[in-house]
Amino acid sequence: MGGITFQPRILAALAAALFALFAASLLLTGMGGREAGGLASGANSYSSSAVGHLAFHDLLDGLGHKTVQAEDRPLAAVGENGVLILAEPSGSLAGEENRNKLRIAGRILLVLPKWTVKPGERRKDWIGEAELAPVLQVQSVLGAAVSGGDIVRAKPPASFQKTIPAADPTVQGELQLIKGSNLTPLISTPDGILLGELRQGNRRTLVLADPDPIENHGIGKGGNATFARDIVAALLDGRSGTLVFDETIHGFRRSPPNLLKFLYEFPLNLVLVQILAAVALLLWAAMGRFGAPLPAPRRLDAGRHALIGNAAALVDYAGHHAAILQRYIAMTLQDAARALRAPAGLQGAALTAWLARASEARGIDPKPLSGLGDSPAAGPRNLASLLAAAQALHHWRKDLPHGTPRRLDDH
Repeated sequence: MGGITFQPRILAALAAALFALFAASLLLTGMGGREAGGLASGANSYSSSAVGHLAFHDLLDGLGHKTVQAEDRPLAAVGENGVLILAEPSGSLAGEENRNKLRIAGRILLVLPKWTVKPGERRKDWIGEAELAPVLQVQSVLGAAVSGGDIVRAKPPASFQKTIPAADPTVQGELQLIKGSNLTPLISTPDGILLGELRQGNRRTLVLADPDPIENHGIGKGGNATFARDIVAALLDGRSGTLVFDETIHGFRRSPPNLLKFLYEFPLNLVLVQILAAVALLLWAAMGRFGAPLPAPRRLDAGRHALIGNAAALVDYAGHHAAILQRYIAMTLQDAARALRAPAGLQGAALTAWLARASEARGIDPKPLSGLGDSPAAGPRNLASLLAAAQALHHWRKDLPHGTPRRLDDH
């Protein structure tokens, strides 16, 4: 069966198309980033808005701590001595996944939310407006970590009561505090706890009731940067560990690698298209063609007969039949002259006349010589006439050596 073959032009076009698809997939893959479900202007470590924690993250990183912004399996990044930072969860921590974090992590810094914000119209990474979050929303986050406790808001005191070495925070407006919980106060006021501790065996959880001192808008005020540093130092307790900002609680999630899943998503689905196209081309090129088989090319036979046949086909294709017949007539006359030992120097009409006399002497009819004229080229020019003259001269030449006219063999 004959196979399907592609012309070089088609192959070049197919190769160019596949190369363009591959280059586009690489370009779009490099341009694409993670799909973030979190709010760019929210209270997370990526946000540069007023309520964001980017400055807090950069402060800790600048102090030499190893920091990680976890979008997948934050507990795995914490390790043995690390700190899991749950800074202002955007929702409740009552889900099973978040409860496991609170039960398993050895050291936790939980920062309660305080503000409800809306993105700005001109810049989505800035806030347009902010208002205090409902107390019940804040208490739902607190209730997932500690038993009991109420959220209260009061004026900032002139000084704080502290059981750990830490700078006094600076808060403008109402100070958010915890009252009536099982937390051990580390930094407090007569109205409630600002920073409390919950110990369960070797596990320690620090709860910061008001996030203003560590948010972007407040960390540069007064001693808030030192206050933020001292909280983390108290939680690490002299140990060296990774500070893991859990960004899954803000909607940022990076799924574990799944090649089959990625191949169905843009832009890697372009790679899938290339694979399918390559398979289709391979099958197309390898499968047999439909319908009757293509005729096989003619085999070139060896031997003189094949050589003569090929030469005749080439001569016939060239179309110089008259010139070849005239050349044949001239060569036949020269051959006959050599065979009969004609005098040297005879040419044209003189040679033809001598051959005619020699033919008559041997009893051979010289009629085939009469139509040749002074030279073979001066003989008949019509193709049919030339062919007849050449055939007659051929028979004459065969009879000439034997002197027997009209031989019955080899004519």
